[in-house]
Amino acid sequence: MVTVRDRYVAHGLVQQGGRYLVLRRREGRYLGGQWDIPGGAVEAHESPQEAVVRECAEEAGILTTVGPQVAHYTNADTEGRPLVFHTLTFLLNPEPGVPEVALSVEEHDDFKWVLPREALELPLVWHVERTFRSLLADVPHFPD
Repeated sequence: MVTVRDRYVAHGLVQQGGRYLVLRRREGRYLGGQWDIPGGAVEAHESPQEAVVRECAEEAGILTTVGPQVAHYTNADTEGRPLVFHTLTFLLNPEPGVPEVALSVEEHDDFKWVLPREALELPLVWHVERTFRSLLADVPHFPD
């Protein structure tokens, strides 16, 4: 009998002046060429909230604090392994001042600050697209 294991991935929507940070995944990497938001695997010793703050600092060089969770999606492993991935997305608040992006060049090759409707015009990673669509449809105060 095969046991299915759960894996958690935490992502963050960083907002600045009504625009949100998106990062283009470097070609040759998983989902290369698609636009994503900062995030990655939750390590055994940390909470999803700790992971998303760490990942944002590692991938974009931005220090943040965690706001509310805005999405949770699950999917089977795309490579057929006995895993179920839980993708959690949180709103992230940058430290005071204008955040200066310092990309992790191993993972990303470009970034943009976009309105949610502008983001939807980009080739987004699936869960990022779903998150923006959900927030635009469900939250009347979400800036578009």
